[in-house]
Amino acid sequence: MAKGTNDAQLLIQSLRKAYAATPTSLKIIDLYVVYAVATALIQVAYMALVGSFPFNSFLSGVLSCVGTAVLAVCLRIQVNKDNKEFKDLPPERAFADFVLCNLVLHLVIMNFLG
Repeated sequence: MAKGTNDAQLLIQSLRKAYAATPTSLKIIDLYVVYAVATALIQVAYMALVGSFPFNSFLSGVLSCVGTAVLAVCLRIQVNKDNKEFKDLPPERAFADFVLCNLVLHLVIMNFLG
C-alpha cells in the first residue's frame, strides 16, 4: 500500500514541476478554461436546484461555456511553442482565429435563443 501512495506522490510532484515550467501565457489560458468549465457546472447546478423552464436558455448558456472552453484549449494548443504542428503559426494569427470562432459561436447561440 505504501508503494501506491509513494507513486501517487511522485506523480503529483512531477506534475507540479511540469506546470511550474509552463509559460505564463499558457497558464492564463488554462485559468480561462477552468473559469469557463466552472461556469457551465454552476449553470447545471442552478438548473438542478431551480428548474429549467426556458430550456433553450439553459442549453445556450451551457453550450456557450463549453464551446468557449473548447476554443480556448485549441488556442492553447496553437500557442504552445513545444507543439511542432503549429510552429509556423504566429500567436497573433492563433488569437485572431480564437476571436473569430468565438464571435461565430456566440452569434449561433444568440440565434438559438430566439
